[in-house]
Amino acid sequence: MNRLVFILTFLLGCISLQAQPVEKKSSILGYLQRAMHFNRTVPQEKVYLHFDNTGYFENETMWFKAYVTRTDNGRPTDLSKVLYVELLNPSGDIIRTCKYPIDSLGLAHGDMKMDSLLGSGFYEVRAYTRYMTNWGVNAVFSRVFPVFQKPASEGDYTDLSIQTRLYKQRDPNNRDREDSLYQKAIDEGLYTNQLATGINVQFYPEGGRLVQDKKCRVALLAVDDNGRPYQSEGFVTNGSGDVLASVRTDSLGRGLFELTPDGTGLTLQMKDLEEKTKTFPLPSATSLGCALTLDAVSDNMLATLQFSPSLCGELIGYAVMHNGNITYCDTTTAVPILEIELDRAQQQEGVSQFTVFDSNGRILAERLYFIIPDSSPEDSIRLIPQMNRLTPCGKVQLQLQAQPNTSLSFSAIDAETMTNGKQGNMKTWMLLSSEVRGYIHNVDYYFEADDEEHRRSADLLMMTQGWRRYDWNIMTGRESFEKVQPLEDQLYVFGQLNVYRKRNPVSNVQMDIFLYNQNGESLKGETITDSLGNYAFALPFVDGEWHMQIFTRLEDKRKTYRVGIDRQFSPTPRYITPLESGILPPMAPNLHLQPVSEVVEEFIPITKKNHLLENVTVEAKRRYFTNDDWKYKNESWGRNHAAVFYDIDRELDNIRDLGEEDPSIFEFFCRKNSLFNNPECKDLPVPPNDDSGFWRGHLSYADRPIKWIVDNGETQVKGDVSNIKLILNTELDTVALQNDEMFAAITSNAGASGHEHFPLWMDEIKSAYIVPNSPKEIEGAVRIYLYTHKKFTTATQKGLRRTYFQGFNIPSTFQMEDYSVLPPMADFRRTIYWNPRVETDAQGKATVEFYNNSTCQNMYLSAEGMTPDGTIMVNE
Repeated sequence: MNRLVFILTFLLGCISLQAQPVEKKSSILGYLQRAMHFNRTVPQEKVYLHFDNTGYFENETMWFKAYVTRTDNGRPTDLSKVLYVELLNPSGDIIRTCKYPIDSLGLAHGDMKMDSLLGSGFYEVRAYTRYMTNWGVNAVFSRVFPVFQKPASEGDYTDLSIQTRLYKQRDPNNRDREDSLYQKAIDEGLYTNQLATGINVQFYPEGGRLVQDKKCRVALLAVDDNGRPYQSEGFVTNGSGDVLASVRTDSLGRGLFELTPDGTGLTLQMKDLEEKTKTFPLPSATSLGCALTLDAVSDNMLATLQFSPSLCGELIGYAVMHNGNITYCDTTTAVPILEIELDRAQQQEGVSQFTVFDSNGRILAERLYFIIPDSSPEDSIRLIPQMNRLTPCGKVQLQLQAQPNTSLSFSAIDAETMTNGKQGNMKTWMLLSSEVRGYIHNVDYYFEADDEEHRRSADLLMMTQGWRRYDWNIMTGRESFEKVQPLEDQLYVFGQLNVYRKRNPVSNVQMDIFLYNQNGESLKGETITDSLGNYAFALPFVDGEWHMQIFTRLEDKRKTYRVGIDRQFSPTPRYITPLESGILPPMAPNLHLQPVSEVVEEFIPITKKNHLLENVTVEAKRRYFTNDDWKYKNESWGRNHAAVFYDIDRELDNIRDLGEEDPSIFEFFCRKNSLFNNPECKDLPVPPNDDSGFWRGHLSYADRPIKWIVDNGETQVKGDVSNIKLILNTELDTVALQNDEMFAAITSNAGASGHEHFPLWMDEIKSAYIVPNSPKEIEGAVRIYLYTHKKFTTATQKGLRRTYFQGFNIPSTFQMEDYSVLPPMADFRRTIYWNPRVETDAQGKATVEFYNNSTCQNMYLSAEGMTPDGTIMVNE
């Protein structure tokens, strides 16, 4: 109650006492109160990952530490206790998901093995809590890394090869195409290597809209057909052809111009790469509104508001919001030109939001601005070497100086093997990147200096990539906010029963859950569904994967339901810009020691010395791997050249989680992968299109024929297969192939797998691999490998769903040789040392000790951390 009184007093003090209608003042005050209340009751979270390296090779391990905070106070979160970390391939498929517990300081750490990736490329790592997904994909942490092909020989990191694929023609693109920044470019040329000739332009009027007869500033972003920034010049004309403004875009495709809309149509004219003039219409100007111009460059920040005549005399409010907290607010009377001063020295570091609104809470103008933070010894980590040189496999000792009693993460990298440049740190993410939309190229630039050049660049960034993490309309109640995803303060299994037979109600259904793992541990529980069929089980913190069985009973009798499980909440994969899919220049070493050439003793790895070994005789029976079972289990046959992989067991589990019926494998492919060409794919399931009960349609992949391979045995099809049609009998649950002349049944090569029929249903299959460009298929066919369950049975138990439950992933321990007891040997670690748990003492000191690899002469050190009160620390 005292806190509420304080907030009300603060807000009342912010409001100027002017002779305005009491009801309008009360209305404005009410909107401010609701915004403050919303941020206190529904605070957001942020997460940042500190990684051990800037790029990876196939089969290496990625190490990371997570820092999770509340945005309303900037302190470590006390809300969520479960963190999700995902690895996505270039096409946007989630190929790995890890789950980690968040401790009382908002910390978690883990690792991912870069194996089974089906090729090199630019992979995305995302991290979020389930609660964060209520604010969409822009609210989650995201970073893209290059993953290079495995070195041809151990320790040779000079060949930085990434497979160049025409993803649009070869692989499905599952990434979001609704990002207004690059929507046109995405639709026309995503992931192509073609020479771009056209350009696309997006306009961003300052404050949100153009106002007729008022001076307005407009930012723009120009990209070519491949989504790359376009640097050029252009001019804006009105309906009469008069030039109103000229504009020049910078190296990032951004530009800014000023004009006064006259009520006629405005257009931008700009030449493309072929010197052809392109015309782009600007947004229409409104006759009723407020034009906002905010000078965020000068020390005395000035917001100029120009109101249309119909708004003059009205009471309006304005507010400055930082991290969802209102830091300043006031009311005033609208006049033709109104100036509001904002003292830069009083502004919070990072991104703030300036909103102008009327007595109905309607936004009249709004924009973001960025205050460059000052550097301070309090947020710096000093790394002090305790030796004067680096030696092969020698001991490295460092002293870290930071804030007392703080948890840090530390990485040492062999500078000669770094494959990519820096992409910011915890400070740049928490204060800037997490507050805007999309990728920020060279984000460290905006923190280099607080001068006019950097301020202008940051302001242009705010105008072209601004995203409203804190939505005024939602916070004030003008629009509803549906918190769909819950706050996970522990592990849960919850969902909803769906009717399998109409006569079975979903309310008051008895449910039992039983979990067990390979260690012999087990858990069980019971509950009863509510009137809508909802249920929930609370589980203790457990590690690893567990088998899970859910039983359903009605009046103590087993009844079958479609047991939906609410665990499909991963955000939509975002669009990756061409700038993000590039390799940056590696950083210079920051561990400065005496040259290694001063080392007296020459180091020779043990692998380069000659050693004579005694002859030994091995007596054992020779093993021959010729049995069909070995060939059946060997999925490497399909994986070797595959571009797309589907874990069918998991995919089927996901479908059942939604309470849907099990589809056929063909229906799954059509829904999952847009490159499967079939008219009916878009609307499956569909009724039979004739009286035969068959579903008919041509099935191909990227307009190419398909060769099906089941358990490494090619299918045998009678007749001409040049024009195969798929026929699915919806009544008999059988599949056949038909060409223009005849029907042909699909059969597997029994000698290869023992199957006598084509696996139609998803529960028959465990995995699928798609090989679009197989060297064996000179006729252009796409090979699809299907691997079935060896002992498949269609028998099911009544009232039972079998599935799995993923507990927490157990973090691995960073491994290195102890050269205090072992002789030096060939050691090619690129990440020489990683420690996610470096703790400073009461004096702020910590000691780090590790062993060098056999070749490193220069190191790049990275240390980051956060104090219990939320102070961000990085090494400079």
